[in-house]
Order: sequence, then C-alpha cells, then structure tokens
Amino acid sequence: MDDRPAGNRAQRADLLNHVALGLPYAKGDFSLTDWTATADLKGATVRETAFRGTRFDGADLGGATFVNCDFTGAVFRAAMLDGTRFVSCAMGGAAFEEARISGGAFIGCALAGARFSGTLVSDGSFLNCDLTGSVWRAAQVDGAALMDCDVEDIDLSDARTARLFAARADLRSAKLDGFSCEMGVFPEVDLSQRDLRTLSLARCNLMGANLSGANLSGMDLSGSFLMQCTAPGADFSGAIAHSAHFSKSDLTGARFGGAQLGSANFQESRLAGADFSGADLDMAVMTGAQAPGARFVGANLSYTQLAHARLDGVDASKARFLRTDLHLAATDGLLQLGASGSQLPTDPEKAVAESYVPQYVRATAMEG
Repeated sequence: MDDRPAGNRAQRADLLNHVALGLPYAKGDFSLTDWTATADLKGATVRETAFRGTRFDGADLGGATFVNCDFTGAVFRAAMLDGTRFVSCAMGGAAFEEARISGGAFIGCALAGARFSGTLVSDGSFLNCDLTGSVWRAAQVDGAALMDCDVEDIDLSDARTARLFAARADLRSAKLDGFSCEMGVFPEVDLSQRDLRTLSLARCNLMGANLSGANLSGMDLSGSFLMQCTAPGADFSGAIAHSAHFSKSDLTGARFGGAQLGSANFQESRLAGADFSGADLDMAVMTGAQAPGARFVGANLSYTQLAHARLDGVDASKARFLRTDLHLAATDGLLQLGASGSQLPTDPEKAVAESYVPQYVRATAMEG
C-alpha cells in the first residue's frame, strides 16, 4: 500500500494512465512505495524514474522496460520478470530472491551487491553489468549470458546452472563451492590458482581458460572442452575426463595421476614433465604432443595415439601397451621397465607419404 503524500498518489495515477495508454512515462519519484503483488506495470515503459527502496514482492513486471531508473535497494522478491528489460539502471543492493527471470535483460546496469539467491533464470541476459559482490547462492539457471560483466567477488555457491555463457570472466575471487554447470561456455575464464574440487563442469567449454596452478582433482570434466588452455602445474589427479579435449594446451608439469582419460584429446599439447602415473588413457589421442620427461608409470596406454609425439626421457615403467601407436615418435631414453603389451612402430611407407609435399614436386611433362 502506498502511504506517501497525495502528490505521490497523483504521480502513481499518472504512471498507470500512461501504462494503460501504452505511453512511456518519465521523471517520477516512487521511492519507498509499495507495489507488492501488482500487475499494473506489465508492459510499461518507464524512464529516469526513482524507485529507491521500493517493494515489488510478487509483482508481475512482464514485458516492462525501465531505462535510466534508480532501483537502489529495491525488493523484487518472488517477482515475475518475464521479458523485463532494465537498461542503464542503478540497482545496487537490490533483492531478487526467489524471483523468476525468463527472457529478461539487464543492460549496462549497476548491480553491485544485488541478491539473486534462489532466483530462477531462464534465457536471461546480463550485458556490460557490474555484478561485483552479487549473491547467487542456490540460484537455478537454465540459459543465461554474462557478457563483459564485472564479477569480482561474485557468490555462486551451490548454484545449479545449464547453458551458462560467461566470456572472459575473472573468477579468481568468486565463491564457487558447490557450483555446477552443464553445457556451459566459459571462453578465456580466469580460474588460476583456484581450488575447484567442489565444482561440476561436465560438457562445458573452457577454451582458452587460465587454469594455472588450479586444483581440479577428482572433478567431473567428461566431454568438456579445454582447448588452448593455460594450465601449467594444474592438478587433474583422479579427474573423470572421458572424451575431454585438451588439445594445443599448455599442461607443463600438470598432474593427471589416476585420472580417467579414455578417448581424451591432447593433440599438440605441451606436456613436459606432466605426470600421468596410473591414469587410464585408453584410446586417448596425443598425436604431436610435446611430452619430454613426462611420467606414464603404470598408465593404461591401450590404443593410445602417440604418433609424432616427443617422448624423450619419458618414464613408462609398468605401463600397459596394446597397439599403442608410436609412429615417428621421438623415444630417446624412453623407459619401459616392467611394461607389457604391444606397440605399433614407425610405418616406413606412411612416413614417406607424410613427407610428400605436392607444391615441391615438379610435374613431368608428358611426351607424345
């Protein structure tokens, strides 16, 4: 209920009249008013209006557009924001707990300290927003994009997400305990030096991510894309990473001990000094990998593709080979004490064929 002076009630009537006529409204002040459970603002277009500390609990704001409005400290608890657009709005400390955001968009908004705990988000967009210190504990997200947002100190604890897109996000200071995402896309995300063991990132795309020194031991990375990652010294021990893609990544000194890496792809990756002791690399692809001094002690290398790999100084003691492809691999100093199984050595005819470069072959003129 609006308990402010009559002048404010007149403003409210004027706003509602504009909404009813489909006209934009501008330059009002509804700070500290109460719009609880209202549907009066559905489809409204409101500009340069103050809603500081205003309550929208359970309100239906579907299809509304707010431009350059001030919602500092406003409460949208359990509100319905289906297709609602907020453009260049001040929303610091706003509360969205248990709200429903479906197809909504926040563009250029200041949302520092905003609270989204328990919020349901589907196909929402946050573009060029300040989300510093915002809280998303136990939020449920199925389709959302965070583009060029400031996410310093964001709290994503126990959030359950799918189809989340966050480009170039710096999550080094984020709270991530219990965070899970399926089929998310996080290009160039920075998670360096983070302990990520409580996360689940199955079938996620972390192409170009910075995972330097990160702890991903025991994580489920099945089917995830980690191509061109920077991850020297990262710990993947015991990770479940079937069919994961690590191609062209810097994994120097990374640890994969006991990891499940069946059909994983390490093509052309830098693996110098990496430790795969006891790992399952059945049908893994390491073609062209640079792995001098790596350890494969007791690893399962059945059907592993190591063609053209640099394996000088590698310790493969007690490893299990089965038709392991070592075609044109550099194996100087390869240690195989107690190893078992079969290997496929360099195929001379294949080697000749691979050296064939058509542009350097002079065509012979046909006579007659």
